[in-house]
Amino acid sequence: MSKINQLESLKVLKAVVEGGSFTAAAKRLNLTVARVSKSVERLEAELNAKLFIRSTRHMQLTDSGERTYHHAIKLLEQWRGLTDELTETLSEPKGNIRISIPMSWGLCVFSKLLARFMLEYPKITIDVNMSDQYVNVIEGEYDLALRLARQLEDSSLLCKKLKAYQFITCASPDYLAKYGTPSTPEELKNHAGLLYSQQGSKLKWQFIKDNKRTDVYINPDLQSNNSALFKETLLAGRGIGLIPEFIIKEELLSGKLQPILSQYTNPSLNLYSLRAPSNMLPMRVRLLIEFIEKQLQ
Repeated sequence: MSKINQLESLKVLKAVVEGGSFTAAAKRLNLTVARVSKSVERLEAELNAKLFIRSTRHMQLTDSGERTYHHAIKLLEQWRGLTDELTETLSEPKGNIRISIPMSWGLCVFSKLLARFMLEYPKITIDVNMSDQYVNVIEGEYDLALRLARQLEDSSLLCKKLKAYQFITCASPDYLAKYGTPSTPEELKNHAGLLYSQQGSKLKWQFIKDNKRTDVYINPDLQSNNSALFKETLLAGRGIGLIPEFIIKEELLSGKLQPILSQYTNPSLNLYSLRAPSNMLPMRVRLLIEFIEKQLQ
């Protein structure tokens, strides 16, 4: 059996677990299936432990394999941090940043920030995954994840709140002229609602005034799991929406959309940064985090 270094063996193990097969791992790492198989065999021999139970139909990770996989993630992250630290310099930051961001915020806000960041640091490359689904930061090998939520659940990730966005109840002037301007949340029941919703969520809006909460249940004319979809419908005068401010900021400033029920507030939508705990934060990632914080002030 040809000698395969331990670092490669850990990379192969990780790829096999996450890909579910030797073939998927080989494709991901640009290796032959035979080399992947030999790498796993050598790692099992060195650890004196069976990592997989293999059959013609499927592969099953053993308890030893599960423990080895989690250690492999940590060791590979430490190796990556070391190589980053040794290759980066203050005068010329470089390397790749893998980041996950929410879809609407990414298109409305981050796209502009990213353009300025890349002009300032031309040797840094960016790999952006835009999704409203929460990704696994560690297993997905993300350097940074940004999430929008009213509140995050506790986790082992390093978390920091970057900004709080307000929700704005709004409609076009034409809609309000035609159907009237609601003066209380309860009156929204008589209007065409454009409602953000996720599977299993209640179809309601929440308003707060003088520490009193009012829940208004909406029978929406349009509902979606992405609020950015509503903007053109709002501008067309087709209804009222409760929209994060970053989506409709320009339309509010231009008067194309008009805020209503301004005496009421709603729970804010917070932007958080999350990253895996590590003693070595690559300079390029630190620069991006600091840049985003500064731009959002």
